[in-house]
Amino acid sequence: MKTDSFFYRFFSEFPEAFFMLLGENEQKAGSYNFTSVEVKEQAFRLDGVFQPAKRGDILYFFEAQFNREDDFYLRFFGEVAVYLRQNQPENPWRAVVLFPGEASDPGIHPHYQEFFESGRVMRVYLAGLPEAALGKFPLNLLKIIIDSKKKVLSAAEEIIRRLPEQVRDEKAQEAIVELLINLLLSKLPKMSRKEIEKMFEPLLSDVKKSRFYREIANENKKEGKKEEKRQIAKTLLRKKMSLDFISEVTGLSQEEIRALKKGLAARKN
Repeated sequence: MKTDSFFYRFFSEFPEAFFMLLGENEQKAGSYNFTSVEVKEQAFRLDGVFQPAKRGDILYFFEAQFNREDDFYLRFFGEVAVYLRQNQPENPWRAVVLFPGEASDPGIHPHYQEFFESGRVMRVYLAGLPEAALGKFPLNLLKIIIDSKKKVLSAAEEIIRRLPEQVRDEKAQEAIVELLINLLLSKLPKMSRKEIEKMFEPLLSDVKKSRFYREIANENKKEGKKEEKRQIAKTLLRKKMSLDFISEVTGLSQEEIRALKKGLAARKN
């Protein structure tokens, strides 16, 4: 499957995931600018560069290598060398290569053995990451890449189901759903986008309901008081929401909600 465009979008949206992969503090992402860089000579393109804001911080080169390529390191370090010559950064640098598993890694190249021994190069194997790491957002998105075709749909379903509790920002939710759909299209080429969207429509509908409730709740900033819960319930009743849904989001009993409904109907009359 093609991964270049996915990882560019993934790290653009979630730069903290890069440092999570390294086992480092994800808050470091705030001090970096992630970009894809085209090296002018021979039209080389690096998958990604994490450029630090501070002079002493590490400059990271990132490459996702999901196809076996015997001369991969010759090409990759060639790109890195040209970048360093053209840009002459003052920061120390490290290279991080992400493989789906060890089988995709051609192994240490004798011309660059010192880079591996010194830790200048870090190799990360998705299949070798602890389950706890891949279960944490946003790294759980990467599980789609290495899961079997039989498991990817259930994995995507779990990600979407937990989306409202893990991500509050509406734009971020939309970006995640779009990333998931593109991953599934690449992983399951026989399925169309419409088929995938239709399959997850009930879950996506729940996400939208969660957003809607938060919008309503934001209008009533003080929470926990009975009167405020009634006001939220009235707003939801006016929008024709079901009693079960209103009870779930407000904590009011269905009897209380029916009473509010009767009161609203009486005012109309």
